[in-house]
Amino acid sequence: MTKRLWRRLDCVRLWRVGGWLGVALTLVFSLGPPPLDEGISQADKLAHLAGYALLMFWWAQLVTERRWRLAVAVALFGIAVEGLQGLSPNREPDALDALANSAGVLLGWLAARFSPNLPARLAALPALHR
Repeated sequence: MTKRLWRRLDCVRLWRVGGWLGVALTLVFSLGPPPLDEGISQADKLAHLAGYALLMFWWAQLVTERRWRLAVAVALFGIAVEGLQGLSPNREPDALDALANSAGVLLGWLAARFSPNLPARLAALPALHR
């Protein structure tokens, strides 16, 4: 194999590790203890939107065919995590959080359409050729 192909494979592996780290962090933040200053404000919906947009965008860089399946999987993951919150102490499932998660998935899917194949483009940067 050529050096360039190895760099691309390494970049894809790192990208995949980052994606699984994102899934793990999503679970930790969603099922762990709630923030101390959780008030009546609905500002957490922005965190849900941004978090799931990033998660979808990240994985959409690896899954380039039939991304709609990935979008359905990530949206169902968000709904399942909200349901699991009902089983954890000090947490309650929230339908608006699940809706924000799904809206984030749509936003991440759209962003990935405008910036496709980011891992390969990063692997091709001149600074990585040294």
